[in-house]
Amino acid sequence: MDLKSTKQLAALAALSDADRTRLERLAVMAKLSADELWLDVWRYGFDDVEEGILADMEADQYFKSNAGIDNAEVMADIKKVIAIHGKPRR
Repeated sequence: MDLKSTKQLAALAALSDADRTRLERLAVMAKLSADELWLDVWRYGFDDVEEGILADMEADQYFKSNAGIDNAEVMADIKKVIAIHGKPRR
């Protein structure tokens, strides 16, 4: 085990009860184990990880009711733009 992993494991073991509870809560929200989420928390901090998880959940909810744009429609539009504005190969 390298030194960085040792530090990460030591920091995980040293979490306060409140931080451990927060990690567990975030892990449930992210549908991951606390150990899987810990590396992100270690790198970015609790606040940034929580913000990212909430943004993902918000986006998932949005796309449940908004299907987005069909890929075939996008590709057809792009082909029209290329046909009008594209330069032929030499």
